[in-house]
Amino acid sequence: MKSLYILFFFTLSLFAQKKTQLSPKAEISILTCAPGQNELYSSFGHSAIRVKDTANNLDRVYNYGTFDFNTPNFYLKFCQGKLLYQLSSYEFKYFPYTYYKENRWVKAQTLNLTKEQNQKVFDYLEWNALPENKDYQYDFFYDNCATKMHEVIEKSIGKVDFDYTDFPKDLTHRELIHLYLVPNSWAKFGIDLALGSVIDKKASLKQYMFLPDYVYSGFKNSRLNGSKLIEKENYVLPDYNLKSSKTNFFVSPLFIALLLFSFTLFSLVKKKKAWISTLSLLYGILGLVVFSLWFLTEHSTTKMNMNILWASPLLFLFPFIKNSLKTIVSYMGILQFIAFLIIGFVGFQQFNTSIYILAITIASIYINQILLTFKV
Repeated sequence: MKSLYILFFFTLSLFAQKKTQLSPKAEISILTCAPGQNELYSSFGHSAIRVKDTANNLDRVYNYGTFDFNTPNFYLKFCQGKLLYQLSSYEFKYFPYTYYKENRWVKAQTLNLTKEQNQKVFDYLEWNALPENKDYQYDFFYDNCATKMHEVIEKSIGKVDFDYTDFPKDLTHRELIHLYLVPNSWAKFGIDLALGSVIDKKASLKQYMFLPDYVYSGFKNSRLNGSKLIEKENYVLPDYNLKSSKTNFFVSPLFIALLLFSFTLFSLVKKKKAWISTLSLLYGILGLVVFSLWFLTEHSTTKMNMNILWASPLLFLFPFIKNSLKTIVSYMGILQFIAFLIIGFVGFQQFNTSIYILAITIASIYINQILLTFKV
């Protein structure tokens, strides 16, 4: 009986517990962090939300850009696009350290909200941070740390009229991410190789806000129920005016592509079959990667990738098949190369210069094989 009483009062105390009530001094801020230069994942910046209430000794950051490294089959799920990201909530004092080390600025936009609106945003964040609610299926363009900023505000207190005045017009998702990548860099080449034509559609102005910089710009002069949404702005960490990085041309994708093209022409003239076989295997491997990203993963951005027209998986078999089959593959390859050029010309998918050179290189091998068939 005594145990029942203890259980009863314990249960009653749980129901009696109240959620934290923010004071009138509470402030909620959108945090925007500068793009980094050390790692590709940091190249586009970061967004988070800060809730500060001195009356409640509360100062927390809500970060949608985290994941659990202890997830079973972590790397496999990451490659397949099945890795769940999560909302993490922790003391704000730990947040700026990484950006301080990398000399990256952090800006805060304090929201102009009533006590009741602050409470609704805070309650939503607390609910979203619960173990059963914190995970979400990450999508680089449509559901990431930046898109969560307007999602949180609009789901908790209502529709925001964002200001798109400072946004460039009529850009695709690919063109938007190119703004953050060093020209003729391996990062830019890798993205253009791996991501398909689905990112070459014009993005709506609100869709620009998958990038933290555009979250900052969109919120800057936004309005909620006719009132200005941003009350004030300040730097949490200062602007260090870092110089943009550059690529050494002699280790760049363009230089390597030109080198491969030149060496391939030399090998065709000198009839160096070993190099032709090696290059075919390399292209075939690239084709298998493109195929796998398109058909064997759940990444939405790797679908409809027309790079498969020049980096064909069939090339992996090229060194091992008879000349008659090589000729058939070569005819198919020329048709695919023509389709590739047309697709690039009409803008269905954008390809960079290095990719065009690589495509011309493999086309030269096809043409040589066809000419050999006719003993030209």
